[in-house]
Amino acid sequence: MSFIRGRLRRLEEQGRRGVCPECGLPPDGPGYIVLIDEEAPEKSFQGDPNERCESCGRHKYTMIHLVYDEPLDEQGGGGMRWPPDVAG
Repeated sequence: MSFIRGRLRRLEEQGRRGVCPECGLPPDGPGYIVLIDEEAPEKSFQGDPNERCESCGRHKYTMIHLVYDEPLDEQGGGGMRWPPDVAG
């Protein structure tokens, strides 16, 4: 009986925080952060970026696209800039 009470208490606490019991995401936070790397697609996220939790309807993933600049010879190598459309 104490097991059931403990489980109910934990579920109630999760409900008050707004964390979905299925996906574990908070209502005001980002989804699980995943990377899209065009230079290394085998290391990139392979799932559906628009997937939603069936229980709460939140987007499960926050996508980050890696964009590489051309090598910067004067500064000793290549670089990456964020956001990608900002001139260096």
